[in-house]
Parts: sequence; C-alpha cells; structure tokens
Amino acid sequence: MENETFTCSKCGSCCAQRLVLLNTADIYRIADHFGLPVDKFMEKYGVIRTITAENKSPRLYLKIIEDKCHFYSDGPGCTIHEVKPLICRLFPGLKPRQTAGDIKSYINKHKIDSRIGSCGIFSLPDSLTIDVDKEALITTAIYDSIEKIYFRDMNRQDLEFVHGLLRMAERDDLRGVVEEYIFNSSRENGLAFEQVMFEIQALCQVHDWSRTPVRIEHEGISIGDGIILVHVSTEDAEKIFSMSSKGEIQVVFSQANASVADEECIFLSVAIKTSGDEGLMLAFPMLKSDLRELSFDGTARLGFFPIDNSMEQICAVNIRIDTTILD
Repeated sequence: MENETFTCSKCGSCCAQRLVLLNTADIYRIADHFGLPVDKFMEKYGVIRTITAENKSPRLYLKIIEDKCHFYSDGPGCTIHEVKPLICRLFPGLKPRQTAGDIKSYINKHKIDSRIGSCGIFSLPDSLTIDVDKEALITTAIYDSIEKIYFRDMNRQDLEFVHGLLRMAERDDLRGVVEEYIFNSSRENGLAFEQVMFEIQALCQVHDWSRTPVRIEHEGISIGDGIILVHVSTEDAEKIFSMSSKGEIQVVFSQANASVADEECIFLSVAIKTSGDEGLMLAFPMLKSDLRELSFDGTARLGFFPIDNSMEQICAVNIRIDTTILD
C-alpha cells in the first residue's frame, strides 16, 4: 500500500471549526509569541475550559467566535504557523497507519462546518495510507495523557504546574517508550508509559495538598490475607511505619485505572498526605484476577513490606477501589 505525506496548503478549511484543542504548552508558546502573559492571552483570544463529545475530561480550547480562527487571515493563511497548536500540526493524520478514507470518515463524523470538505485530504484516494508526524504524535500522546489526568478535577487551575509537568515529561527515554507503544504496539512499553502517567496522577494529588512530593520506589506487589503488599526499601517501610505509628498519616488517596496496554491489568495510583510537609506517592500495576481474589466490597488494605524481610510489623492503610473497573 502506497504512503503519502500530507502537505498543508493553508486553505483554512479546518480553521472554520468551533473549537481548537490546546495543550498548556501551546498556550505558553503562543502567548510568548505575542509577548502576552498567559492569563491575558487566554482572556483576549477566548480560551475556555470545557468538555466535548471526544474529550470527557475537561480540556482547554480556543473558541472560534466568527467564521475563522483568530489567527487565520485570507492570503497568508495561518499567521502563527511557526508556533501553531500541536493539534493543527498533526491534522489531518491523528493516528499511525490511517488511510485517507479513515481520515475522511473521521472528519465527516465530527465536522462542525461543511467547509472542512474542501481540505486537500478529500482529493486523495481512500486506500492511500497517510504518513503521520511521528514527533508531534508522540508529544500529543504524552501531553494529552497528562492534561486529562490533571484537568479531570474541575477545581484545578494551576497552569504553571501543568506546564512544568509537560516539560518534565519531555525526556528522550519516555519518548522512546511511547514511540514503541504507539508505532509497534508494544505491550511492555505501553505498561511502562502508563506507569509514568499514573505516578503523575498521584503527584497531582500531592500538589493539590500543597505537599512536597516523595516518590516511593517499589519492586512489585503480592497479595496475601486480604491485603495488597507493596515491596519497598527497608528505609521507606520504616519511614511509613513510623509515620503511621505517630498518627502522621492524614489522608490516603487511591485511584484504580484500567490499563489500555493490557486489558487484564489495572494500575493503582496512591498518594498519602502527612501532617508534615511531605506527600508520598506511588503507582503500580496488578492483575484484575488478583484484585478479585481479595473478595472485597471496594475497601482494601494496602501494606508496605520491606524487600529484605527485616520488619516484623508493617504499616497498612485503608484504601477504596472502584469495583466497576473489574467488569
């Protein structure tokens, strides 16, 4: 099957839609291009936070009030082409190995304005496979995952924190993992990517508490006597036990998340609020079948066990898990 690299002609067909998905890096980059503070840029150009049919988690969008995007001009086309939003850089190919026919179907299903039908993609044969911008797609996968996690809570408004998360995630090793997952369907790399994202989920909760994040390293889990045992270093086990004994653990947040890379797995994201200035955070995968064996009603015990078996007593905390995730 022949491949085709789609070249944007700046016709403006896609610029007539009503909402343009933005990530926080887009906002900071374009605001800097205009020499505006982020809040002034968002106010001036109508950046809103809303839920759409495609994004059930609240996201940031550029709202188009009239016929065209704020940044489109007849003649030159996009006036911010060099700093345009990531979604505009990707369009129309949003996934690997899409054919022109796939893309046309997607556009026709989600279009808001019929002018999108004049996009050059509609002149290509349906069977033609469209090359995707690999680097832009990898960035999109990372950024979208982080922003869906953070903006899931409508009370969260700290764009500077989110921007920092995006910059922190711009690591060559993580990009390599995501590339293998997206383009080669690697289960192992998919799970590794999810591990990072669900640690970020715990980090976001620690940030909400205004605590200093402390990542708990672990070397797997085991299930025994109705408890999920996380195997951690002796130092961390002793630290958590001491906090528990002194009544310094105030709140435990837990969130069970279905794995996309392996439908038999879930990831448990955990954050522990202490009375001091620290917030402990970790995430780990486990099999749905192991969780079912706990025979629980949504309440479980989470224990921290030293990998060298050096402690007779361990700290265990109560957590809640949404049992519908096992369906």
